[in-house]
Amino acid sequence: MTDPEPLVRTLRCLWERLPAETQAAYSPQYPERYAKHSVLAHRLSSSCLFPVTDAMTHALLSRCPRSRYAAGWDARLIFLPLSYCPAWLTDTIIGLLQPTPARGVPTHS
Repeated sequence: MTDPEPLVRTLRCLWERLPAETQAAYSPQYPERYAKHSVLAHRLSSSCLFPVTDAMTHALLSRCPRSRYAAGWDARLIFLPLSYCPAWLTDTIIGLLQPTPARGVPTHS
């Protein structure tokens, strides 16, 4: 479900179609750094999908569905608490976990 190989392949294909200016802004190493993060996320994820389907079933069939569901330990420990944080804080924390562009994100006018 979270196999990084197709994601990395698609990323490299899209990377090759980007303008040279955008590639330079992100640095040539960006796709490899992103691929490493994808592989790490794959290693940390679970192949067990029943928490997701159980949460969906509860949300659809329950008389009183919850406003938020956390399927898995990563969601309970990381993403559910982040959903209660202000957007700027959530963006900052998730941004620390992602590879950053070399010279910032280019602006297109």
